[in-house]
Amino acid sequence: MLLIYSTRDEIKGKIPLIPIGSIEQHGPHLPMGTDSIIVEEIAKRVERSMRDKILLFPTIYYTCSLEHGNLPYFGVSYQTLFNYLLDLLEKIKDYFPLAIILNGHGGNESLLDLVRRQVNFTNSNFKVYIFSLVGKGKQYFNVNDLHAGTVESSVIKRINSDLVREEKLKEVNYEVKQGVFETITTSEANPFGIINLDGEIKINEQLGEEFIKRATEELINFINSLNF
Repeated sequence: MLLIYSTRDEIKGKIPLIPIGSIEQHGPHLPMGTDSIIVEEIAKRVERSMRDKILLFPTIYYTCSLEHGNLPYFGVSYQTLFNYLLDLLEKIKDYFPLAIILNGHGGNESLLDLVRRQVNFTNSNFKVYIFSLVGKGKQYFNVNDLHAGTVESSVIKRINSDLVREEKLKEVNYEVKQGVFETITTSEANPFGIINLDGEIKINEQLGEEFIKRATEELINFINSLNF
């Protein structure tokens, strides 16, 4: 069930699912909303499969992308997003015993762990769970792709092929400096904004669909394991 189309009585007894992505550069070939597009696709598939159980919240787009340095991104500070999420969850707990945040952006990972700790360690009757897509490409496939690489390109190609500007990849240099996402930003590590440690990006729609399918099934299994 979609929250924005539901009445106040229809939302009762559901599990809130909150997708969270980003608006940030994904190389010269992918849209700024790549993380949000992917997380929304998976969230919608889960909602369609579990309509009587899931209450799908609108996606949170503007998040934390400080790691991209001088390359374009539109977001907020860690402190702002932390407080925003705590305020939202504080209200959600008035009506539900739990909520699931579905994360599609690596820059949110550390902050979401703090949100989970703050909420779960200070509440006995409400819990928040984090299901992250970050690192799933490496988990599902034999790839070493950290940002705007083979997996994300393949997934976006599967969702909407018009959104992938493959011709923009012809002059890309895939060399990546050490320390990216730890001591240096994306713009310092690779001026093209792509962190595909396997070298050349190989776009494959079948791989994209397989990623979406596996992530959707894994999230459904996780939700069912909660015995709600």
